Amino acid sequence: MRRTRGGSSEMNTSRLTLRRGMGWRNPWSAWALSTARVMFFCLIGSSVRGQDPPTQTPRAEEEQLSPLALKQKMVRDRFQRFEDRVFRLREQLAEVEPENAARLARALQRAGELGLADQLDEVVRLLNNASALNQALDAQGQWVEHAERLLGILLERDGENDERKDEIERLEQYKQEVERILKEERSLRSDTSQAARSAQMLEQLRQAIGRIGDLQSRQSGMSKQTDGAAKQSDGQGAKGLAPKQDQLSKDTQQLAEDLKRLGELQQEQGDEAGPLNEAKQAAQKASQSLQSGSGAMSQAGQQLAQGAAGGAQPSQEQAEKELKDAREALEAAAKKLEGQKSAQASAEKQQSLSDQTGGLSEKMKKEAAEGGQGSPGGQQGQQGQSGGKGGKPTPGMQNLDQAQKNMQGAAGSLKKENEEEAVPQQDKAIAELEQAQKELEKALSQLRKEERAETLRDLEHRFREMLARQRAINDDTLGLDQIGMDKFSRVERLKVAELVTSERDLSKQAATCLHILEEDATTIVFPKVLDQLSQDMSTVADRLAEEQVGAVTQNIEREIIETLEQLLEAVQRMQQENEQQGQPGRPGQKEDDSLLPNSAELKLLRASQVRINTRTDVITDAMEKGAETPDRAAGGLKALAVRQKETALVAEEMRDRQTMP
Repeated sequence: MRRTRGGSSEMNTSRLTLRRGMGWRNPWSAWALSTARVMFFCLIGSSVRGQDPPTQTPRAEEEQLSPLALKQKMVRDRFQRFEDRVFRLREQLAEVEPENAARLARALQRAGELGLADQLDEVVRLLNNASALNQALDAQGQWVEHAERLLGILLERDGENDERKDEIERLEQYKQEVERILKEERSLRSDTSQAARSAQMLEQLRQAIGRIGDLQSRQSGMSKQTDGAAKQSDGQGAKGLAPKQDQLSKDTQQLAEDLKRLGELQQEQGDEAGPLNEAKQAAQKASQSLQSGSGAMSQAGQQLAQGAAGGAQPSQEQAEKELKDAREALEAAAKKLEGQKSAQASAEKQQSLSDQTGGLSEKMKKEAAEGGQGSPGGQQGQQGQSGGKGGKPTPGMQNLDQAQKNMQGAAGSLKKENEEEAVPQQDKAIAELEQAQKELEKALSQLRKEERAETLRDLEHRFREMLARQRAINDDTLGLDQIGMDKFSRVERLKVAELVTSERDLSKQAATCLHILEEDATTIVFPKVLDQLSQDMSTVADRLAEEQVGAVTQNIEREIIETLEQLLEAVQRMQQENEQQGQPGRPGQKEDDSLLPNSAELKLLRASQVRINTRTDVITDAMEKGAETPDRAAGGLKALAVRQKETALVAEEMRDRQTMP
């Protein structure tokens, strides 16, 4: 029945494209709904593939049915049991899980609207008529198409998970916007602080320039008096000028020390270049010139004290030159500081940031008033940290309001060209923005924790189911091997065919789990192990299809069991760790949101390498004993070589992730 099998392929394709997030509010409801899904998967599989159902004794009224019609009737009976089971599950979930109960009710209603049970009765009737097999084929294909619609209802994502995904996206956008505003506010605060320091520096330079001007006037007068004293022969006039020259030297030295301290002011971020740093360098240069000038004045004073006015004049000329150089250096630096960007430009930027912050807060308030997205899982409104649902504030909203007020005050101070007053207000705004960022990160961390818990529960259930089915396949394979392939009857061959179908179904389930992990995109080894698991299941199915039930097949089956047990253990351990996680990190610190920790991934990687080693030995031993043909052994070893290379690449990727900053 090729057409019918085509329907199965479409169904499996739709399964592979399902998004993750089939989470539940409690593990029991997860089991209940998953049970309904598994029952329906098996039901469709039996109808589509024409698989032999479990051996049953036909009732007397069924003895007149053809073999195909009898099998189809068994499928119909299974569907009726499925409807009964779903009905009971719906009643059990009605109080504790009304949303999931409503989903099951929709599935039952849809099954009735499509007339799935009646369609199966018609297929039974057609299959019992040898001349109507083509019609039966068409009817089966139509039933599969209708059944897939029902399956879509059972597999649809919970609205709760949609809300969580939307809420994470919404809060992440808010967080990015807050981080952008915070970055710009910090930059503006640095500019404002530098402008305030520049204003202070400019004022100090102006005072120093004034003091140098006074020193120049005094030294100029002293030089004129010395010139007059030089014309006197008794030298008494020169001796009278000596104390004044010494005092002038001391005043010049004091200014040199003041400028030295000004040039040694501690640098802050943003001072490495620009007019402010140049002003500090100019103060240092002027200090050195004044020290030289003070020394020259001191020498002149000594000459005057000895009555040698003529000997004092060269030193005085040197002092006047040093004073001039110091003044020119300070005036050049002051001119550059005066040409800096005015406070008005900073005021405009501060006002813009204030408006953006206020706009973001208003957007949050509007969403809260309209009902917003809300935090899923019944966590709305706890300590004011939920989304907008029920009018509760979005995390960080109040901090943004306060930050906006502080920014507004800073903008007003900047308009008055009072940078010193604006800086503390900007510091308060930055503190509020950092707190808003922290609140958003805390809310995101909680939502992602819930999302991880949903994914882990879903994976745990899938792995448990796959493990139980694989163990049954392993037991049947061992039993068939004990009988011996050369002694297989039609019953054993039908059993092998059933195992092939079951193993291929498991491979597809592993591929579905892989799709979930690819959407998560936080793990490296986990997806690769699942991919290898799916390949191993396909390999087992291929070997079973050729009735190869010996040591190599059984070894691969054991490896599948071991892999599923290891995956299940890793998921369970991570579930425990996820529940024990503490508070989120500091603002700006990226948290580890990986589905599995590095330690668990490394353990899976090691187990994968052990399986490669073991299978290499098993294939080699089977080939030596003649249980495996050389061609088949070569193919198996070649596949292992590819897997070994993949494992090496994964190990390198793990290493690179560990060394990333």
